[in-house]
Amino acid sequence: MKYFSQDGENNVSLQNSLQYAISLQAGGQLEKAEQIYRDVMTHDPQQPVALHYLGILLHQHGRHNEAIEHIRMSCSLQPGNAAWFNDLGNVLYATQQYEEASDAYRASLENDSGDHRVWNNLGSSQLQCHATENAIISFNKSIDLAPEFVPPLIHLGNIYAAAGDTMASASYQCRAFVLPPLEGKDKKILGISFYFLGRLQEAADIYRQWMEEEPDNPIAAHMYASCSQLDIPERASDGYIEKHFDQYAETFSANLTESLSYRGPEILQAALTDICAVANRQYDVLDIGCGTGLCAPVAVPYARSLTGVDLSGKMLDKARQQGGYDRLIKQEITEYMESRAARFDLVLAADTLIYFGQLDRLFRAVAAILRPGGYFLFTVEVMTETVIPPEGLQLHPSGRYRHSRGYVTQTLKDAGLALVSIKDVVLREEIRQPVMGAVLIAQHKR
Repeated sequence: MKYFSQDGENNVSLQNSLQYAISLQAGGQLEKAEQIYRDVMTHDPQQPVALHYLGILLHQHGRHNEAIEHIRMSCSLQPGNAAWFNDLGNVLYATQQYEEASDAYRASLENDSGDHRVWNNLGSSQLQCHATENAIISFNKSIDLAPEFVPPLIHLGNIYAAAGDTMASASYQCRAFVLPPLEGKDKKILGISFYFLGRLQEAADIYRQWMEEEPDNPIAAHMYASCSQLDIPERASDGYIEKHFDQYAETFSANLTESLSYRGPEILQAALTDICAVANRQYDVLDIGCGTGLCAPVAVPYARSLTGVDLSGKMLDKARQQGGYDRLIKQEITEYMESRAARFDLVLAADTLIYFGQLDRLFRAVAAILRPGGYFLFTVEVMTETVIPPEGLQLHPSGRYRHSRGYVTQTLKDAGLALVSIKDVVLREEIRQPVMGAVLIAQHKR
């Protein structure tokens, strides 16, 4: 910055003095810096640089009103200085004068509309003034200019979280979380964030690193297979199911029903009315993969007895608290059914088969445990690709299995279960997209 005077030598001396004072101030030597600013202003009370930086120094000393007066004057002397108006906005913001801070930030942007930091500052002050829509615009301007600038991403994540828009909130939070440096960040959350953003190779790389750090961790192994499409297991391991759902037990029901618009119990309830118009507690019912017991209210009106089976002990604790079950059993569901024969009239499975790739053994176990004439009501996620792989199933990067309709219906037939009906349904939402599925009714007619 140049300062002009009639005496060129004095002008150079002034510039050197001011730069020295600014360096002293930056180094924390505030008293020495203040003395220089005041010496300069003794000769020129309206010297803009001395006024401005003395104002900032006064703010550092807690003398806020004097600080704002000095900085305002410096800005009036150099009305084209965008950085100084931003400084004024910052001091006003720090003293909770948010409306005036917004005015200062706007004045800065009038001189330089390309500063992403000032757009973020403006959004912050607008947010404090409860001008949320304007704040959203400002934060998005900041992100447009600097997509990897963290503060506006965090702000927008918080705004949408407060508004109950979990998916929009997660999008911004994930974008912020995956920015470098990645060292020290939770591998599981990093993997989920990369998956959420559609960056599957990066998600797979994170899960591979996690596997290297924790070779026996079943979640790392399963999610690596899901995102890399390598070494895909026939079904999710017992270790994965137990550890994954134990971790989510506290928030599982709320996340499904509130955040993901989960409709599994509602879908099964409609299917129940298709096979039985009157609910009269007439069936012995088995709920496989019962989780926290979301299907219990649906099943109870039809249940002479209601048994729930799940691998997650913490999920079963939640189901026990909710009530409705006569028995809750911690066991792998296929093994449980294979050890019993002709015990139940009705088997329910809401969002359980998504953790099984191959379904033949499971369906045979269902056939064995059903009494003649008994029904199997269940949901699956269906493959929506134009080209279906020959095996009719896939492990999706979400960690869940999807099946073709043809594979499911043929496997039912092979197990001795007759297809009664199959209907397309939307099971839930994920990343603001509907997850397509099907609800099937099969009957044991032996």
